Amino acid sequence: MEVSEPVILVTGGSGGIGREIVRSLVLSGFSVWNIDKVRPESPVLQETYREVDLSEPLFVLERTLTKLVSECSQSGEIYGLVHCAGYGGPYHNITEVGLDEWQSIFRINVDSFFLLTKLLLPMMKSSKQGRIVAIASSLSIVGSALSVAYSSSKHALVGFVKSIADEWGEFGITANCISPGYVDTNMGVQEDQVHDHKSEIIQKTPVRRIAEPSEISRVVNFLIQKESSYITGANWTVDGGITSI
Repeated sequence: MEVSEPVILVTGGSGGIGREIVRSLVLSGFSVWNIDKVRPESPVLQETYREVDLSEPLFVLERTLTKLVSECSQSGEIYGLVHCAGYGGPYHNITEVGLDEWQSIFRINVDSFFLLTKLLLPMMKSSKQGRIVAIASSLSIVGSALSVAYSSSKHALVGFVKSIADEWGEFGITANCISPGYVDTNMGVQEDQVHDHKSEIIQKTPVRRIAEPSEISRVVNFLIQKESSYITGANWTVDGGITSI
């Protein structure tokens, strides 16, 4: 009888960091379901893509994700969730942040993760194992002018993960965050919004460079493995030291 690979759901698996996470997990023997609004340009073997707009109204999104998880569970045992999808919005003052923008940031960064986690935790409990990893941000540790909504959503993500770790740890389920600093992606370096953004970032970062997406995916891969079973409730900073100064 053929045994299927354990399944990992990855939100935002078509973007810069997400692509590296998908590739890394597939190379480690997992089957990956990529949940993203955008189709990946170069799908890999053992990757299943499903188009989902995580900014949909919550009652619509809940219905969509419930159906997706049900379909996914028929392909194999769901072992993990990596929440990589994220949206920062434009850089501007809090007084310029509209209600739609605020809600969109929280829907993508926090609410979609809540819905998926709520659906998956009972399955993981039945299996007596599970791994949950959320990609937060260095702005989950510090604040930042002109990014109030984004920073607030990432702080919320860390609190959510820490609470899940406490609530479900006895069932063999771990939950951790990774907080990258600036990564060499379209979202990480925004020259179109901030003049000389890249050079400014490099000067602020102690290691004097920007991270490659693979440097984040390697940490994700480690936390997904069974050998990391005693690590939970943590927020791993992978930021070149920028939050240490």
